[in-house]
Amino acid sequence: MRVRDVALEILQTAFRLIPWPTEPGLRPVGEPGPFSPVLVTGNYDLTVRRVLRALRGVDAWLVVAPAGGINVWCAAAGGHLSTHQVVTALKTSGVEDRVRHRRAILPQLAATGVEAREVSRRCRWRVRFGPVYAKDIPGYLAGGERKTDAMRHVRFGLVERLEMAAAWAAPTAIVTGAVGALLRPSFAPPLVALSLLLAVALFFVYDRLPGPRRLLFGGAALAVSLAAVALAGGGLLAFAMAAVAVVLLVAVLTFDYPGTTPIEGASFFEQRHWRITLDRERCKGVYSCWEVCPEACYEKREGVRQVDLAHDQRCVRCGACVVQCPMDALSFEDEQGRRVEPATIRRYKLNMMGRRAVEADGERPPA
Repeated sequence: MRVRDVALEILQTAFRLIPWPTEPGLRPVGEPGPFSPVLVTGNYDLTVRRVLRALRGVDAWLVVAPAGGINVWCAAAGGHLSTHQVVTALKTSGVEDRVRHRRAILPQLAATGVEAREVSRRCRWRVRFGPVYAKDIPGYLAGGERKTDAMRHVRFGLVERLEMAAAWAAPTAIVTGAVGALLRPSFAPPLVALSLLLAVALFFVYDRLPGPRRLLFGGAALAVSLAAVALAGGGLLAFAMAAVAVVLLVAVLTFDYPGTTPIEGASFFEQRHWRITLDRERCKGVYSCWEVCPEACYEKREGVRQVDLAHDQRCVRCGACVVQCPMDALSFEDEQGRRVEPATIRRYKLNMMGRRAVEADGERPPA
């Protein structure tokens, strides 16, 4: 990558919690022709550049849909990347004049917001959900548009943990450093270092802690910080500043740790206690739930053309399976055991406080 691209990658990774929009529209990749694959993604600049980088050596059309400059999963969950945005992008980008087929490949993580059947009904494009990660797209295309198990599942490995740590470390370091500089300039460097270390430690050890994680993590962070101040010969003000900084940073960083990772459902959103239910009488073995579930909660029952909800403890309640099931065999059940209709999940998306109260942009109420 060029120096500018590297700098932009670092900047957008460090501040990925804010929107980074790029221009929607059609981008030819390589030398695409009338039968080249059509890929669709949202207009989050970091995602678009990573998709283009992953597609080097591939001839394809990339349709960038307006999604508020937010990453695909968050945009789909929040109603910014919905059926309406995808239909609009396919109709207005000019791709229909460039290809002689009507097959579009969307990111799998868009399945929580984009209803494949509705896209087909509204504009006659057949939608398939490709891999979770852009780097797997070439292999997916080369394999006849078939996903391996690894292509369907989200991961929280070294790279993903570092990226999320950077996304929280950068803004917290700026704020704590500025506050420290205002109080006493010599406090700024250690407070910045504290912010960076806590963010990295959080995303590498927090989900592995037993019991009351916040208490254990915060207690360990406080003990280490106070020990560091003592070794440096700090005074009473330094001890007080370290203690206050640790308490505030731990509170901010752990406030919705589950919601900032792909391995747990958000800790404060209203349906954190909901559970997925499967109506076997309605299930006809379409396997759309198996195809789009990022946590591998489902297993196929090939002999009877049905699925098993074999690993419901993994469910992060993204709703992708409910949105895509054409038979309405899947639904949420709330704390009182009441069925939440699939139409509600398709129509209403999550706001910033985790309430399913946002009507998907441009969507019409279900008939």
